[in-house]
Amino acid sequence: MNKALIKKSITETLILFAAIAACVFAFAWFRVWVVSELDTTRFKQILDLLPDDWQKFTTVEFEWLITYLGRTALTLDEPFLIMLVAIFAIVRGTDVVSGEISRGTMEMLLSQPVSRRQIFWTPVLTTLIGVLLLCLLIWFGMWLGVQTTSVVESVYPTIRVPIIDYHIPLTFLKPKEQTVPMSDHVDPMLFIPGVFNLGMLCYFLLGLATLVSAFDRFRWRTLGIVIGFYFLSAMAKILAMASKTFGWLNYCSFFSCYEPELAIQLAEANWSSQWQLVNFSETGMPLEMGPMGNNLVFAVLGSACLLIAAHRFRTRDIPAPT
Repeated sequence: MNKALIKKSITETLILFAAIAACVFAFAWFRVWVVSELDTTRFKQILDLLPDDWQKFTTVEFEWLITYLGRTALTLDEPFLIMLVAIFAIVRGTDVVSGEISRGTMEMLLSQPVSRRQIFWTPVLTTLIGVLLLCLLIWFGMWLGVQTTSVVESVYPTIRVPIIDYHIPLTFLKPKEQTVPMSDHVDPMLFIPGVFNLGMLCYFLLGLATLVSAFDRFRWRTLGIVIGFYFLSAMAKILAMASKTFGWLNYCSFFSCYEPELAIQLAEANWSSQWQLVNFSETGMPLEMGPMGNNLVFAVLGSACLLIAAHRFRTRDIPAPT
């Protein structure tokens, strides 16, 4: 691959990557610290006040969400964090073809002794490496948060029942507080399936943005189309979760395959379950897409978009800059 193209791609990516990298790392660390500030017992009391209908807005049970692992896993569901990584993939994807045409630099690139294949795949691969590094920084931020924070737990005095060795908490007495490391409750390795799901989501968004870019000539229009599709998919997902009447919208939103907290919960119960294409019910019937099934959908769609975009770029005429 041409060294000049690699240097150009890295230079154009560096500032955006550095800014987003600093934000996602700090946010992941800060989000874990916020979880450590709220005792699980008190958090459960808050959730008990919520209507049962709110359960439909999450793919996991509230009983798991009140655990320290559940609440830290929700870091990967924060719209701010998802949007930051998605912005990197979308902005860089839209620049591959229509960005160069809009700036008037595509003709200069094509006049050099490089192939269209090199011009197309160099920024795509650079962006993929950037997405991988961002996901690693998110995991590292969560890992560092777990290792550097402690939690204060309220422990009620108990009375022991002889013979069966059962302890009954005396909730009418004043609880005692004790400080324990967050790492006693949370294994950061369990975040890997959720972070991987985020990376595959961004791989699909990169492919989609590159596909639209390959068919367009104006970057502002390419950005508008992809960002509009992003928010329409998000609204379709929310509407499908809010009402059974619109449940069919789940099939119209790519966010239906983004379930990091479910992947983490399954990995906690059985590490090998993250490789499942389909989750089965207790009777052995297919229930829903498994963690690897969701990632496979993103991989297939993202790869298809990139291959179609590459073919379109190799065969299209390049318009003169306006």
